[in-house]
Amino acid sequence: MTNFIRIWKQVDIKDIEEHLLIVGSSTGNCSKCKKLGINYSTDTHCPECGTPFKYIASRTKEIKKIKEKRPDLIFIELEDYNKSINLKKAQKFFNT
Repeated sequence: MTNFIRIWKQVDIKDIEEHLLIVGSSTGNCSKCKKLGINYSTDTHCPECGTPFKYIASRTKEIKKIKEKRPDLIFIELEDYNKSINLKKAQKFFNT
């Protein structure tokens, strides 16, 4: 039996931002160009900007279902990603 647990690792947020597929209830969107309606089950690249997906995050808590469909992608906790992106924006705004 396997379970999912959060493991913290230092990562390049820019790399994640440019290669992340964010999944909603039925489709996904590209974090780089914001293209909506991506089929997260089969699309390996964004149909709009062509970026290859390396990471996946979910607005729902269906981690197991998503990982079964896309075992090739690294699952990112969306809440952690959003916190990092918001911190990056704040630092840029305040020039720190």
